[in-house]
Amino acid sequence: MSTDLGKELDWKSNIASPRGFIRRAVEFLGCRLQKRRGRQALAELTADQLKDIGITPQEASAEMGKSWFWSR
Repeated sequence: MSTDLGKELDWKSNIASPRGFIRRAVEFLGCRLQKRRGRQALAELTADQLKDIGITPQEASAEMGKSWFWSR
């Protein structure tokens, strides 16, 4: 068995196992919640603060609009 094939099989068995699935789900939700917090922080910035970090109000609005599911 080649090393690459062994790594691929290890990856697939990790995802297929219940523990691997739960770990990946927790990581996914953690990532989504982190993005949500960042978008909420972005929503609280003034136009001058957005300009300081190089983002236009339109860009900030577009980014905040990506989080429609979590904002409810």
